[in-house]
Amino acid sequence: MDINSMQYLIEIVDAGFNLTAAASKLYLSQSALSQFIKTFQTDHDVSLFKRKNGRIVGFTSAGRKIYQAALEVNHKYEEFISVVEKESLRQKGTFRLGAHPTILRLFFRKFIPQFMLEYPEAFIETVEAGSLVLSEMMEDEVLHAAILSQPTHLDPDKYEQHLLGRTEVAAFMNPDHPLANKHILSWKDIDGYFYTTYNSTDGLVSEIQEKLRAHDSHAKLLISSDSWDYLIEAAEVNELIAILPTASFDMFRQNIQQVGVVEKRFSDPIAYIPTLVRQKKSKYSKLESFIFASILENFYDDKHNLRYDFLKK
Repeated sequence: MDINSMQYLIEIVDAGFNLTAAASKLYLSQSALSQFIKTFQTDHDVSLFKRKNGRIVGFTSAGRKIYQAALEVNHKYEEFISVVEKESLRQKGTFRLGAHPTILRLFFRKFIPQFMLEYPEAFIETVEAGSLVLSEMMEDEVLHAAILSQPTHLDPDKYEQHLLGRTEVAAFMNPDHPLANKHILSWKDIDGYFYTTYNSTDGLVSEIQEKLRAHDSHAKLLISSDSWDYLIEAAEVNELIAILPTASFDMFRQNIQQVGVVEKRFSDPIAYIPTLVRQKKSKYSKLESFIFASILENFYDDKHNLRYDFLKK
């Protein structure tokens, strides 16, 4: 039994012994899969499955033992392939990743240094910019991948898009600010106040302006920057409102407390959803595929759930 045969057997079980469903997942015809079973049983003089009215309903005793052995061998094979792919990366190569400075600071403080220490010849070059600029760089094929806030403004037929987290935009202000005693803010509440946020290279600016117009709020943008820390600190020493993405990291909370600002949520918030994108290709280099997959693994748990979903109820 070769590795393909083992995978056929495993897929039949995963499909609940439904040959039609298993064949579909294996990109085979049902007749081809049935022929595989017949040939295997004839060649090895063993019966794998129990049948009822001509349909497979379970394993024979021998079939179950063969299946368990196939699972073990297939697992070892996957480990082998993983080792081969990782070792093949020990060749010179650069992966250009674009992201907003805040995204790098919050989510990649550990990942990028640790990855490059483990794979010193697989170099990750980071390009810091706002989402709008990074979208243009993706279209110009300057970057291998980028982390953009939604909407990404990229054609989904041409670009893969994977959520990395979910949070929302909040207001940060000095504890003595007139709005600091409100539990929840409306966009109308900030009418007449000055606010700060990311600069025009990030799509958040236009989303804030749309919210203000929709709620007939005449808050005015005073300053903008790529630096989340600078904007938060500017709000602390002035009667400004910093309108920025929030997160529930200990580091994030400690920084807010240290600076001395309070956070207020909006009743009608703007969602802030970092999204990993790359151009769809028929084939990627081993370096590109491995780094992209490693980034995704950093943001999802073993059950494929987002690690950083701050909007979960």
